[in-house]
Amino acid sequence: MLQKISKFLNQNNNEENTIPDNLRSKELEWKLALLVRNVDDVEDIDLKFVKITKIDVGTKKDLFTSYRLDFNGREKLNLFKKKYKNILL
Repeated sequence: MLQKISKFLNQNNNEENTIPDNLRSKELEWKLALLVRNVDDVEDIDLKFVKITKIDVGTKKDLFTSYRLDFNGREKLNLFKKKYKNILL
């Protein structure tokens, strides 16, 4: 049983596409949107003019929970990317 679990985990760790392409931040940049792991790590002032949408129905600590941030300008998106590159998906 443990071998099956470890085999499953290794397969998932080796797969680059664990997040579907339509949910990757790089793909969303064309739509002026990004995916982040957690919005609690972002300062309120940086979220002032951002539309936030929760992806998945998990809890905040769930590995697969993420948030889509929609920006109203490319400049704001680029500034956000520089400041919060460690929480981008």
